[in-house]
Amino acid sequence: MKIIPFLLILPLLFSCKSTHYTPKNYQAAQLTVGSSGSVTGTFKEFTLLSNGQFFVNKGVTGELKELQKIGTSETHRIFKKVEDLELGTLKFNHPGNISHYLILKKHSKTNVVRWGEPGISPPAGIDEFYKYLLSVFQQ
Repeated sequence: MKIIPFLLILPLLFSCKSTHYTPKNYQAAQLTVGSSGSVTGTFKEFTLLSNGQFFVNKGVTGELKELQKIGTSETHRIFKKVEDLELGTLKFNHPGNISHYLILKKHSKTNVVRWGEPGISPPAGIDEFYKYLLSVFQQ
């Protein structure tokens, strides 16, 4: 008699499935950090979704690969800094032969901060944040 309730619950356990997101189908905030350029035209970028999912995209063809999830506290810390730096509205577009960039996508809005032009420095805090993100993402 005890097996009947178990058999009724069993299908529910297997029907619960978490949604798998990618940067293309994720609607909440996502931050992309990358660099591109040079003679070969290669690029490397990391994308962090606000749910902690983490991806790398590199090469000439742009093969997307999911990496180990970033911890919740670190993800919150990063997106808090995004807000502090006002990346959603900051306007700065000075690419160079080799460019670095931060891209914030949130819902249907996208903002790109790009730098690399010789003699022009990015706004205060941007380069430091970029380096911090690379140190976290390349571990």
